[in-house]
Amino acid sequence: MLRKIVTIKNVGRFINSAAPGNPDLSRYTLIAGGNGFGKTTICAILRSLKTGEAAHVAGRKTLGVEAPIGIELLMAAGMSRFNGEAWNATCPGLAIFDGVFVAENVHSGEVVDIEHRRNLYRVIIGEEGVGLAVADSQLATASREKTGEITAAARAIQPHLPQGMNLDQFIALTADPEVDRRIEEQERNVEAVRQARQINDRAALAEVALPELPEGFLEILGRTLDDVAADAEARIAEHLAAHAMTDGGGNWIAEGLPHADETCPFCGQGIEGLPLIAAYRSVFSERYADLRAAISAMAEQIDERFGNGAVGALNTSREQDAGSAEFWARYCGIDAPTLALPAEITDAMRAMGGAASALLARKAVAPLDRIEPDEAFRAAQAAWEAARETAEIIALAVREANALIAAKKHETGAADVNAAEAELELRRAIRTRHSEPVAGLCADHVRLKGEKDDIDQRKEAARAELDRHTAAVLRPYQNRINHYLAAFNAGFSIAETKHAYPGGTAASSYQLVINNTPIDLGDGRTPADRPSFKNTLSAGDRTTLALAFFLAHLEQDPDIANKIVVFDDPFSSQDAFRRRQTVYEIVKVARRCAQVIVLSHDATFLKQVWDKAPAAERIALTLADHRAQGSKITAIDLERACQGRTATDIDDLQDFMSTGAGNRIDLIRKMRGVLETHCWTTYPASFSAGQDWLGEIARKIREGGEEHPASALYDEIDQINDYTSRYYHGEDVADGSPDEIDTTELTGYVRRTLKIVNALQA
Repeated sequence: MLRKIVTIKNVGRFINSAAPGNPDLSRYTLIAGGNGFGKTTICAILRSLKTGEAAHVAGRKTLGVEAPIGIELLMAAGMSRFNGEAWNATCPGLAIFDGVFVAENVHSGEVVDIEHRRNLYRVIIGEEGVGLAVADSQLATASREKTGEITAAARAIQPHLPQGMNLDQFIALTADPEVDRRIEEQERNVEAVRQARQINDRAALAEVALPELPEGFLEILGRTLDDVAADAEARIAEHLAAHAMTDGGGNWIAEGLPHADETCPFCGQGIEGLPLIAAYRSVFSERYADLRAAISAMAEQIDERFGNGAVGALNTSREQDAGSAEFWARYCGIDAPTLALPAEITDAMRAMGGAASALLARKAVAPLDRIEPDEAFRAAQAAWEAARETAEIIALAVREANALIAAKKHETGAADVNAAEAELELRRAIRTRHSEPVAGLCADHVRLKGEKDDIDQRKEAARAELDRHTAAVLRPYQNRINHYLAAFNAGFSIAETKHAYPGGTAASSYQLVINNTPIDLGDGRTPADRPSFKNTLSAGDRTTLALAFFLAHLEQDPDIANKIVVFDDPFSSQDAFRRRQTVYEIVKVARRCAQVIVLSHDATFLKQVWDKAPAAERIALTLADHRAQGSKITAIDLERACQGRTATDIDDLQDFMSTGAGNRIDLIRKMRGVLETHCWTTYPASFSAGQDWLGEIARKIREGGEEHPASALYDEIDQINDYTSRYYHGEDVADGSPDEIDTTELTGYVRRTLKIVNALQA
């Protein structure tokens, strides 16, 4: 049991939580606090106390403060202290329902992912199941680690493996005490057939085919623009003759025409609509561009077939074939010189490519002119055709020689060579396998595999036991979840609760059932147009589901009588009925556990729990904002804070926020009463109940300045006082204008009032 929060220093909003009259806690401990005043920080501290993980607290160190974190909690077993790095004593017997429980076990935002399923599985199966799950997880981890060791051992052996033999085959090789003698014997056998091996491995002769001129080469040289209209051609011819541009003038015009728009690029005069320009554009159309492209493509083909790259490849082939022919001449009785291409062929190839490229270059300069093959081209073409005829004769001789080579390969029986060398490699592998350090590496590998097999067998047994336990727990747990959902009038249930092992770790899954329709949970990748967890449950439904999981978990906890159970705003986004049902469920838990701690921003909710708690076993505290001094933990009189009229007034203000119901003047007057009661009960040393009204409260805070405990509320209280005083006091009858209350303005001030008194739904 947590007997007292002695002090919380430099954590979140707590500079030093201690305040005069720091009370002892009780079996029912109720703590009221506004959003941002420290409720979440207290839950983080308790979670750190439970697990011993310092990060829950260290990450919340008060910003801008140099002093170290210090926490002292008086437990039933003695003082638990946190020095900024570690606890001197932990308290595993804590069960905490808060935003962290929801985010870790149920959902984050609107999504249920794999980690939620894994964590929820542990919630479902209880402590006994968690023990089995931990054993399964530890064995799975040990198996993975052992696999890593086996992989490392295999990697050390790998360099010693002969080609074509896998690791298992290598390790399985049996020792041979005569292996050295047998290796020497086999080496002599291999040498005896090595000549045959050389013949078998040598490639046959390659036939060389010489290229011919690309199809359409001469046709491109003779092409002109044959689609020119007669009158356009006549106009252009006349114009070219008049300017002495008959030779090449058309090409000059074709190149310049794209630069002429509505004016001449030379003189700047307008040319739009001139007949001569129209003729130009008729002649030099896409056909000109197509012709240029065809010339360029043909030039690339010539370079590919006859350029330096092609000549170099031919020379390389000639040299390789010459060497291969000399080799085979020793075994097959072939005439090597007759099988080699003469060197003159490469000269003819260069000449052919050069002559063809020269003609294309001339054509590229004047695409519209017909280019006739010149004497150099005709000579090169004749020489090249002769070279191709020579190559055909040599190719025929190569085919005949290859027939002889194939017969020679068959004759030597190369298969005997392969078998002999394979046997030699096997005997060498046996010697390597059973020599150090390889023998030791193989022994390690065998040992590690045996250890992994043992781990896997134990893992299978543990998983089978976990599966049996889970099968016995899942259906009753699902039934209890649905019991709580029905108690909360949730309007949905869960079904198909089951488990699996994605990624090797146990995880749970379930379906939602809405209107008798099963819906898969989905995940972050589920399309928005498909029903899933994220688009079928409201915020209140998700809170209710999370609370049902938590309550069902507590119900099956065999050690619940010794547990401290913490609830942090368990009714978030719930309607009035579910809030009341939450009160009943908390009280039911409190009867079974050692202590229940409830934190809430709504004092009226805490008052409902207070009313059902035994008078001798309850204590109410509040987290009060003391500005520069941070939040303080002080006692609060819930009876006075929520006494009759004020509680009703808060309900009326909340109803107005929800439905717009209520008399506007009455609501304004109730705002003042609610704020006055809140200040009297929260700051009893600063304000006198029944004497300090809202205007006087604002004055005292203003005069107290930054040191006043309620200084953080001044601006809000002052503005609300100014707004409400217009309607709270008497009216000037001489002013004939009626009171007009703007609903939007009123809504804003009601919201601010409820926020101050911590009665605004989160």
